[in-house]
Amino acid sequence: MKKNNKTFEKLFYNNKFVVAFSLFLAIVFWATVKINYSDNMNKTISDVKISLDSTFATENDFVAFVDSDKLMVDVEVSGKSYVINSKSFSKDNITVEASSGYIDSAGYKVINLSAKSSEPDVSVVAINPSTITVFYDRKTTQTFNVEAKLNNKLDTLVEDGYSVGQPVASLSTVDVSGPASVVEKIKKVYFEATLDENNLPLEATREVTAQVSFDLENSKGSQFLVCDSLSQEANTATITIPVSKVKTVPTTVKFINEPKIFESNPPRVSIYPSEVEISYNPLDETDYDSFNVGTIDFKELTNGLNTFQFKPDDKSVVNVVDPSITEFTVRVNLHSQSKTTIDATGAKTVFLNQADGYNYSVNLDTSGLDEVRIIGPKSQIDEITPDMLQIEINVSSLDLEKTGSQQVEISNISIQSDFGEGCWISGRYYAFVKVSKKQ
Repeated sequence: MKKNNKTFEKLFYNNKFVVAFSLFLAIVFWATVKINYSDNMNKTISDVKISLDSTFATENDFVAFVDSDKLMVDVEVSGKSYVINSKSFSKDNITVEASSGYIDSAGYKVINLSAKSSEPDVSVVAINPSTITVFYDRKTTQTFNVEAKLNNKLDTLVEDGYSVGQPVASLSTVDVSGPASVVEKIKKVYFEATLDENNLPLEATREVTAQVSFDLENSKGSQFLVCDSLSQEANTATITIPVSKVKTVPTTVKFINEPKIFESNPPRVSIYPSEVEISYNPLDETDYDSFNVGTIDFKELTNGLNTFQFKPDDKSVVNVVDPSITEFTVRVNLHSQSKTTIDATGAKTVFLNQADGYNYSVNLDTSGLDEVRIIGPKSQIDEITPDMLQIEINVSSLDLEKTGSQQVEISNISIQSDFGEGCWISGRYYAFVKVSKKQ
């Protein structure tokens, strides 16, 4: 025991130990004084969330419309420094409340804020801001038409040789929810976009992301409007800007069922207008050198002047630029050809697309084929005989269960001879066909 006492006494004669021990005692003494006798300090706690009580408003079906960032305030508190500065004290220890009170009309309302601390040694000194402004109204949803709104001038988007169509919004209508007094004043919803000039000129159709805007007399309360239709992942606000390539080309017409002699040397035609400006997809690999206004079947041609009217095809990949062109007139001059009639009731008959297990028969004597019109050079039509003709009938549309004769249009009457290579059959003819099951 005496040995331990001597060891302890020796420590106090050690200068280093004395200094360390003195420092330890000073810290203990300072902490004791600080905890028990230190002064209060103030501190500002940022981004404390407001608890908004709209119970009395909802009783009248009114809803609070407010920006989420407006529900954050800074709170100044006062208390012992060791409490305020401790890690255990945070904004979660502070409650900021706002109560709407009774609401019976739409509009903005300024609400005073109150705050309290869950820590008894900390008190609230100030709230910044001390009030919030909330818009109260009944909530409603309505459907509106959508219009694409491109802020660029269309004629600045492309160079020569291209044209721009009217921009199209990705949705034709949208559902908009929000304050009833604001929704009821909406005239139209816009999908609005502006193209960066660095991305111009356009050389193909472009889809761009758009912002939603509203056609309103004033913007009061518009920040609370929500497009419910765009809340779905599949629906986004975009604008499609149609871009087409344009060029002026001659007009042409296509012939079908033409005699061999006309395959490489079509008959002389005149088309009005003789040329037209067309537009088509710039990404189309075809470089259009002409515009086909329509198709003429040689069955519809006779000797003389044949006139046809064609309207532009709305479903064609090639479109006519000029909207005033609503019709094309085509004249086929065949005055140099001759015409005769021939009895084709003895011609060979071929049935096309027969069903397995069925027989087909036709009586040409009752089919009105005793006067079939043949058009062609005089030197050829006079030499054509019935045995040179072949009558082709497509029977795929006939009712297999029907026992009587069924009328069907004759698909084609061809001349099976090189001698009549400049001739064709004019007109449409019909036959009565019977179908019977094979025994």
